[in-house]
Amino acid sequence: MTVTERVSYLKGLFEGLEIDTGKKEGKLLSGMLAALDDLAQAVTDLKQQNEELLEELDDVYEELSAITEDFLLDDADADQEELAPTPEEDLYQVVCPTCGEVIYLDQDTLSNGSIVCSACGEELEFDLSGLENDDET
Repeated sequence: MTVTERVSYLKGLFEGLEIDTGKKEGKLLSGMLAALDDLAQAVTDLKQQNEELLEELDDVYEELSAITEDFLLDDADADQEELAPTPEEDLYQVVCPTCGEVIYLDQDTLSNGSIVCSACGEELEFDLSGLENDDET
């Protein structure tokens, strides 16, 4: 039973008792019921406004989450650009076949024959035996 329904029930009891509103007691009870009715309506209005605000807050939270994800993705892209080699460096680009992570290696690391992918832990092996050495030509 809602607050307004309870106040309506009390009003019905008051009217059913046929209390004389011309006497002091009747005026008091009638005034109290009127005040209760106003309070019940105010509580009902506040509940409705609160529900509307909560819905709007949920919408704002969803939008904020989407914006935050966009910024995080932009930051991740910026981090990848920072890790990219500069043209002056003699680096080789390797893509991990397991996770797709792009890894940049220098000649020394490549000549070791293998590395471990920092993203997934997969060991990547390199066979350079079939390649020509630029220093020999």
